[in-house]
Amino acid sequence: MKFTLLTLTLCILLGTAQATTSAYTVKPGDSYSGIARTRSLDLRALQAANPTLNFTRALNVGQVIRIPLKTWAGSAGATPVVRTASIRVSLRLPVQGVVTTPYFATVEHAGIDIAAPSGSPIRVSRPGRITESRFDTRTGWGWTVVVDFGGGTQARYSHNRVNLVRVGDTVWAGQVIAQLGSTGNSTGPHVDYRVTLNGVPINPLALAAN
Repeated sequence: MKFTLLTLTLCILLGTAQATTSAYTVKPGDSYSGIARTRSLDLRALQAANPTLNFTRALNVGQVIRIPLKTWAGSAGATPVVRTASIRVSLRLPVQGVVTTPYFATVEHAGIDIAAPSGSPIRVSRPGRITESRFDTRTGWGWTVVVDFGGGTQARYSHNRVNLVRVGDTVWAGQVIAQLGSTGNSTGPHVDYRVTLNGVPINPLALAAN
């Protein structure tokens, strides 16, 4: 199926993950990592919700910080499928797991992290051709697969335990292309899933919903 720029634009407009936050008052013993861990958040998501936070300074009891929440707007009447950063994924994403880092177009992590047990199958969302399948030491992504879907759209799957495809392979929608792992610069088993259109990052949820 040809995925055009107009189609992607409509997907993003009609199905954008709307970021909201809730207030949290710091308690004795709280830490940045502890707050993020108990809410299945990545520290980068916490930083994005609190741009003025200095992570080199300790939290103060009574200090108020913002906790990011994620709501999937979807089409009218659609059932919400992503309500918080820790809800289990039910869209057509590479792996069934938990979104630990949502998409932020304005920060360095222009993709989403999905945590799941090591060895979980990573599936491609649509037909395409493998353009990369290697251990990426330069960026810290570890074992990485890149799939070209045509029309300028590509998807990258990183931190894999093992890649199951080679450059030049043609893949079909739903095919297992790798096993989830924690290679490269990673703190636990997850897939770093990124999508670009003509080299520009887009929200992977927009692609997964179609």
